[in-house]
Amino acid sequence: MDSKNTLLITGATGQLGAFLLAELLGWGQSPAYSGAILCAKRPTSSFEQLEYVASFYGQPSKANLNPQVHFVDLDLGYGAGSAEWLSDYCKKEQLPQVHSVIHAAAVIDITPSVRGGNKNEQITTEMLHLAEALGVEHFTHVSSIAVMGGNAPLGQIEYLEPQDFQPTKKKVGLGSYAKSKIFSELQVWRAQQEGLSTTVVRPGVILGMGPLHRAPQELWKRLWKGTLPFATDGCSGVVDVRDVAAIVYAAHQSKTEGPVVAVAEHPTFYELLQWMQSGLGKTPKLWLLPAKPWLNRMRAVSFLSKFPWIGSYFTAQMRIMLFSKTRYNGTSGADLLEGGYRAIASSAMEFGQFMRRVADR
Repeated sequence: MDSKNTLLITGATGQLGAFLLAELLGWGQSPAYSGAILCAKRPTSSFEQLEYVASFYGQPSKANLNPQVHFVDLDLGYGAGSAEWLSDYCKKEQLPQVHSVIHAAAVIDITPSVRGGNKNEQITTEMLHLAEALGVEHFTHVSSIAVMGGNAPLGQIEYLEPQDFQPTKKKVGLGSYAKSKIFSELQVWRAQQEGLSTTVVRPGVILGMGPLHRAPQELWKRLWKGTLPFATDGCSGVVDVRDVAAIVYAAHQSKTEGPVVAVAEHPTFYELLQWMQSGLGKTPKLWLLPAKPWLNRMRAVSFLSKFPWIGSYFTAQMRIMLFSKTRYNGTSGADLLEGGYRAIASSAMEFGQFMRRVADR
């Protein structure tokens, strides 16, 4: 990639996107991207996450606002209809036309829903239409390990490889986020079959940092306020947001077809929350709820899922989230990192200490 190539990224004002932009600017492990970077955003988007990331890296305020970076108001649901406007923008700013796209934006939720309840599939489809209309050379899609599924009974250990994908699996027990990511990937694979060069990166649970009031920091906020009294011995694949950003950039640069799985470790939720607590300097006791007997106890009161307010804590999705013991092979992501993945315990300490300093200001 050289200065003649303009890159379009989505989600740059979110947690992963802000760290991805930092990686593109050379603040992480990767050499700085030499071309123009167009960052799609909404007119109402906040730059707060970007400021947090700049501060975390020791950069001055508004460090992202340099001549290389262009924040453009773009309706991600408008698809090919935005192509002419983007081309005109590049001409006006004397930039090369958009050469490639990294689609990192996502709507995150854990609610049960039918297909279409989450907009990720629609947005991904429209971004693929935009990429086609622009004639880009490569398209990278940030997906999720939520698409990989598994068949082991809940609470039993299962190991999944990058090739595992569940587009035809019965969707009972899956939330709208997982469904939307499955159908989004199907759109990307379809585009690949039709000739578009694509990469798919599947991160695990991303451990990062940012403003406590934003959705990705819900666990940090609850630990800070002491409103998360228990944890389980379930686990999932966890990865440092900086490693995900570096993997996405490297996979995009090398046009790796993928899927690339970004998972560093599989700590129990109890261990992970203890590490995060330690980083924040908090000491409230966490009660451990092991799968035996708590998984069956939650099943026994599943009728409570129909009640308002408390219902979300007794759904099948919540049981899967709390007691799953699926493990993921993240070697494909590690191969794109210098020195492999960061240790999650160390990441939790580093992010927690930073967020504590910010909160104490």
